Amino acid sequence: MRKKKLTIIISSYNNSLYLKKCLESIFNQSISKDKFNVILIDDKSTDDSLKITNNFKHNINFKIIKNKKNIGLVKSCNKAIKFLKTDFFVRVDSDDYVSKDFVKYILLNIKNGYDFIFTNYIILEKNKIKKINIKDFKLKYLISCSVVLRTKITKNIGGYRNYLWEEYDLYLRYFKKTKKIFKINKYLYYYRFHGKNMTKLVSWKKKAWAQIFKNYKKSEIKNLEKKFKLK
Repeated sequence: MRKKKLTIIISSYNNSLYLKKCLESIFNQSISKDKFNVILIDDKSTDDSLKITNNFKHNINFKIIKNKKNIGLVKSCNKAIKFLKTDFFVRVDSDDYVSKDFVKYILLNIKNGYDFIFTNYIILEKNKIKKINIKDFKLKYLISCSVVLRTKITKNIGGYRNYLWEEYDLYLRYFKKTKKIFKINKYLYYYRFHGKNMTKLVSWKKKAWAQIFKNYKKSEIKNLEKKFKLK
């Protein structure tokens, strides 16, 4: 049997309202389950999240990790990364969901030698739908999920660090190791905006960017972004 190439990581905490939809979308892909793995790490949820999660544990490609105490998103993601047995992984938030062709298109492009693969995505807010087509490579257009990373590079740079925007910090360190990026020009990820989204708060965003700019120069980020030309 060929080694699987991709693992989907879900860090879940008290998202029982959306978790079933998330897991259904992942386990009902247009490609066979023996082509990818799924790791869900539950960060000591106090709602019905684990009950929902257990309804999917019959899937042979599913691993459930239960934190004994709440350790937060960054530590949970890094903990999940330690269990990876695949060359690549992609994060999916437990309150979001993915297209049925999500895994299919990722696997098609993994074999082309890219180290960093991302997709267009759709924002869902109440009854509104907004398509985000990333035409120009800008850090601010990327989200923490629907970005495929090479496991070896991620481990070599120390994984995620304790930043508000942990993904941007990771990407900036990641791009020092590779420039092989590719955009899948399809809308494969559904990103929910709701009351619990911290990234909706203007004050939170200002604080998060200030933290990034404390360790990375704005000119450094702009120069990096210019190097990537999207088709």
